[in-house]
Amino acid sequence: MQKIHFINARLLLPEGIKTSELVISQGKISAIGLGLVSDSQTRTIDVNGCYIFPGSIDGHVHFREPGPTYKEDFGSGSRAALFGGVTTVFEMPNTWPTTTDRAALASKREIAESKSACNFGLFFGATPSNLDEANAVENVAGLKIFMGCSTGDLLVYKDEDLEKIFAGYSGRICVHAEWEPRLKERTAFYKDQGALAIDVHSKIRDVKCATEAIQRAGSLAVKYGRHLHILHLSSRAELDEIAALRALPSFKTSNAKITCEVCPHHLFFSTQDYEKHANLLKMNPPLRSPEDVEAMWKGLHSGEIDMIATDHAPHTWEEKNGDYWKVPSGIPAVELMLPLLLNAASEGKCTYENISKWLCENPALVYGLKDRGRIKEGKVADLVIVDPMWEHCVLNENQRSKCAWSPWAGKTLVGFPIMTIVNGQVCVENGKLIEDNLGREVTFL
Repeated sequence: MQKIHFINARLLLPEGIKTSELVISQGKISAIGLGLVSDSQTRTIDVNGCYIFPGSIDGHVHFREPGPTYKEDFGSGSRAALFGGVTTVFEMPNTWPTTTDRAALASKREIAESKSACNFGLFFGATPSNLDEANAVENVAGLKIFMGCSTGDLLVYKDEDLEKIFAGYSGRICVHAEWEPRLKERTAFYKDQGALAIDVHSKIRDVKCATEAIQRAGSLAVKYGRHLHILHLSSRAELDEIAALRALPSFKTSNAKITCEVCPHHLFFSTQDYEKHANLLKMNPPLRSPEDVEAMWKGLHSGEIDMIATDHAPHTWEEKNGDYWKVPSGIPAVELMLPLLLNAASEGKCTYENISKWLCENPALVYGLKDRGRIKEGKVADLVIVDPMWEHCVLNENQRSKCAWSPWAGKTLVGFPIMTIVNGQVCVENGKLIEDNLGREVTFL
């Protein structure tokens, strides 16, 4: 394994940005400091003042394998991640078949181990009747509960089923927080009204759908002292519901923990963008008002929201350009999460220190990744070199995802990853794949 010495670098350290040097040896960060000495076997890379970030961790992707791999598979999705500076992904269980028993999990592990170019973790899916299976599996990112219907056929929403899961599962419980009974009721109503335009999506899956689900899941987390992670938050009302749960006298005494994430599309798009992008912007939960977008940014800065994850959910261009009721929900984003945030920093919406916390350090803390998420001696060398001045226009034809389109096509971004290192080895450099299939399964605490 090659030894690498980076010089003239600005490191995103836990305590802030520091001009320094960094050495990688045997897959780990072996030294940080100035005046470090290299031997003839070491590759020296002068990054000329560029920034070195920890590798981004995308805690929410759908790589479609096993299943409709014409949209994405572990190979294509993980390579797209690397080009975007993401070195670790956690893959969701709503594949075909679903990851809801030990055999399915073992099969998916085998696929990921053979094809993933970046590090990976796997979620296990909850059903009303598979609690014994969930308790039997090891080293998963969490138990995923779909409280409202989405892509695939995983669904748990009856109170007695939810109670049984929270009572009987002591690991991390991650929820798609939309309340199925309300979704059914509002879907029937708007179909009867003959609604055809995409804006009805935000009316069917309204904010109350989300807050009702959070209240139910959060109350059970408090009752049983569980770690609840709420996926793809989208509105101020959801943050208020979480704040109310955390303020309960029983919250601290129960040792419950509630964490949450937001997706790039809920930071960079609002309902005002439906007119331009139409059904391309159909996703679950849907887009919210500009005021809610602003609330998501404030929630990140205040610490109310812990992390950012993409919910990368690719579909083909043809599938996304049809009748509203038939168009599948989801957009690709794993390749652009970090570049979008770097561009936001260039516009003054956040800092590089914020980005490192939201994409690297906090996801590692939420999911218990001991050896990743920070630049520190002894940590695994998952790193990304960022050129803050590199301008890049997003083009559909340049996307590495199999779906080959992006809702951000045509947008010019400032700041871009120019090198990605996984487990101490350079795998992407200046837009080219150098080493492939370096990913390993991560270990969750």
